[in-house]
Amino acid sequence: MELGNPWMKFFSNKNGNSSLCPVLITFSVLSCFLTSPPPLLSAIAADRTELATEVCKNTTNFAFCHDAIYSDPRAPDADRYVLSYIAFGKAYSNATDTRDYIASKIKSGGGRPETLRGLKKCLGYYEEAVRILAEMLGNLDSETFSGLDKLSVEAEGYPRACEKRFGGRSPITTRNDNLIKLANICYVVALLYEYH
Repeated sequence: MELGNPWMKFFSNKNGNSSLCPVLITFSVLSCFLTSPPPLLSAIAADRTELATEVCKNTTNFAFCHDAIYSDPRAPDADRYVLSYIAFGKAYSNATDTRDYIASKIKSGGGRPETLRGLKKCLGYYEEAVRILAEMLGNLDSETFSGLDKLSVEAEGYPRACEKRFGGRSPITTRNDNLIKLANICYVVALLYEYH
């Protein structure tokens, strides 16, 4: 009577020697092919993300652009039109949020008088930035692409003017910097359209 592992009988050749090694090698090779995507699928996935990545490569801050654009689930499959909605929408949302933040700071009345004066001026700049970005989104809706590049540059100018108003670091420097970078993304996306 033979004792031992009943599986060894299965993995033994007719001489009783273990043939487990060839089976394990075969299994290992097969598992490599089954767990990694075929090169063609990887290439197709890379092509799908190429437009958003190419846009980000042409901005002033690739990492910021990549994080902002790819936080939207539509980004990997986005064509220039969808990418425009993502970029312009993020800039609009940022400008609106900052405008509301500034308004709440002014309303609370806290801070030094010169800071409040600066924030009041910045509120006007952000009102204009919101107006410009809303116009850009409206132009997308009506498929009027002409001038999106110029509007992007104009939108970028408002947080710069706000920052300059303080003559140094403002209480909203990070917010200003973020809108400047988002407007730069909008500019690069706007260049995807042909102008005549």
